[in-house]
Amino acid sequence: MADDQTTPSYREWQVPAEATEESKRLGWLNEAVEEGQAWVKSQRGARDFHKALDTISGADTATSPGADYRSKLSPNRLKRNMREVIGALAKLRPMWGYHSDNSAFKDQAQMMNNVTRAWYLESFADRAVKSALQWAAATCRGWIRPVYRRDMYGTGRGDIKLLTYGSPSVLPVQLPSSNDWQSAYTVTFLDEMPVAMAHGMFPTFQARLRPTSSRYWYSSELTRKAAQGNWLSRAFGKTRTTKDTPLSDLLVPIRYSYIIDLTINKTGRKIPMGEPGSSWAYDVPSVGMDIPVGIDTKSGQMAYRKADENDARLYPYRRLIISSDNCITYDGPGFDWHGMMPGVSFSVDEWPWEPLGFSLVHDGYELNEAIKTIVRGNMDKVRAQLDPSLAYDTNAVSLSEARRYDPYLPKGRVGFDGSATEGNPFQLGVDPKVLEIDKSSMAFVDALQNMLDHQLGVSEAAALAKLRSSGAMDDIETIMEKVGPIIEDISRSMEPPMRDLGNMVKYLILQYYSTPRVMQYVGPDGIVPQVFDYDPSSLIPSHLPGESPDSGPSSHTSAQRARIFADNLRFFIMPNSLHEITQTVHKLGLIQLKKAGVMMDSQTVAEPWNIPDYGKIPGNTVIERFKAEKEQELEFMARMKELGEGLGLGAPPGAPKPGGGAPEGRPPSGNAPPSIKSKEGGARSTVSESK
Repeated sequence: MADDQTTPSYREWQVPAEATEESKRLGWLNEAVEEGQAWVKSQRGARDFHKALDTISGADTATSPGADYRSKLSPNRLKRNMREVIGALAKLRPMWGYHSDNSAFKDQAQMMNNVTRAWYLESFADRAVKSALQWAAATCRGWIRPVYRRDMYGTGRGDIKLLTYGSPSVLPVQLPSSNDWQSAYTVTFLDEMPVAMAHGMFPTFQARLRPTSSRYWYSSELTRKAAQGNWLSRAFGKTRTTKDTPLSDLLVPIRYSYIIDLTINKTGRKIPMGEPGSSWAYDVPSVGMDIPVGIDTKSGQMAYRKADENDARLYPYRRLIISSDNCITYDGPGFDWHGMMPGVSFSVDEWPWEPLGFSLVHDGYELNEAIKTIVRGNMDKVRAQLDPSLAYDTNAVSLSEARRYDPYLPKGRVGFDGSATEGNPFQLGVDPKVLEIDKSSMAFVDALQNMLDHQLGVSEAAALAKLRSSGAMDDIETIMEKVGPIIEDISRSMEPPMRDLGNMVKYLILQYYSTPRVMQYVGPDGIVPQVFDYDPSSLIPSHLPGESPDSGPSSHTSAQRARIFADNLRFFIMPNSLHEITQTVHKLGLIQLKKAGVMMDSQTVAEPWNIPDYGKIPGNTVIERFKAEKEQELEFMARMKELGEGLGLGAPPGAPKPGGGAPEGRPPSGNAPPSIKSKEGGARSTVSESK
């Protein structure tokens, strides 16, 4: 930032300090938004935005002469293909997979798995992933922003919500060549909300939060009119028809800018940051100040060290500025403990040199338009055959008579002057062969459709969708062969953002969920005992492993303990496991090994198949569980024999005689379903599997 704070310098790359007057900070934000929008528009994938929205909406882009009477038939196979691919990719495994290499946190990891699983299912998180994929299909990249937000305009119960955005609403500044959006100096999310919602979320700024036609709003070029109609319909049950009605009478533009502010405290005193009493409030020491590092094990006294530049950063977890086009509603530390830019993105067609990637319409649009052109042309021929153009003899038929003439009218009567013409006064305007549908054109349509399906990997996506729903072994093996490398690659590219999303949700749960709320998800038995310490209303332990509660309060703040606690819980996703590709191969392999006679217990086979409440077999290894299971089988057979003898049923078929010897009875043949049959005149019964 420039040293001379009295001279406006909006082009300065560093964000003005929080104490700078609002107009200068707004000027810098406006420049950042404009720079981000210019960057998005400069990407090659941005050229497809209009094409994608037109394709999805079914808008007719034909400009050929005579468009008023030509066929408007639109097969729109591309839209269906997009829906199939998105539907397959959005069919995810429920997201819970926290692990810890630190044995002190293993129970907490399991608790977090249970809580996250309950939240995932309750919040329909997979639908947010689908929405982000739909944005990616149209605007090259789709975004999910996890936030903790209260219902009822900020007055109701809060929950973790997943907000979705398209590329034009996420604007970076100084994005590195690695395309790591977390490393961008500034990322701004453009949002919009009704006036009532904006006033509920920012009550002290109600007078300044006015609906306005913000010049920064992308949807004025793409979807703003559609959004206006949607909001009018939802709010008032009607739609305005005047063309001069701007969207500004309904929606307030809100911008969330996440900035890597590098300001360091060199004042020689502590600086309090954040709103006092909030979970994101903290104190920043000055460089060189003594800061506690824990209890000295030898002396039992608090140990200190000098604060360095990293300790003295005013915004170690990013700076957040929330603004409209004419006011700043918040400027301070980011709310969330994870300290990340709270956005994860998906792309269905990524390339290292294309930060946005490409949309699903990029390679299929022209094919779809070609199919549309041929189908419409053939439809025009069919319509012409049903109501052909006719030429008539003007000496025999007047213009008014010709207009009334309908060759398909039953019992129609036409009079004409026989002395003026010989033969039929009406003739087809063109050779009938011109109106015949060429079979080769329909074959060409089939070829184009196959090309379009192949381009988008529709058959591979369909195989991926069937993978989890199929139960027959032969079907699964056949399906696995059809899941090709393109869909596998897209599935694999979805795992990093899902991992980041899992990490963000982990911090949000620790920051905003209370113990009573977690108990509603997992029950009292699912709560780790360490949670019930000096602050039973919070999930954050009062002390970290290695700290003794008897020695007084922890040397770490609540936020620091939460971060250390969360850092020990890693969200892990096995490669190609998001859509159960790896799991399916693993499950098939287990069954084949079991059939081959490998010593393997049933639990090892049942758990990957997600059989609920299968139970546990004692043992720490597969071999140990195999031996324990065989012992259980022997005990079960002995118990059944004892029970059968007690009921007078004798030993079960195939059971060994007491003291050894040949088995009693014939072994089951399995030729028919089991049934009870009477023996010896009803004196005893037996289970038969013979026809």
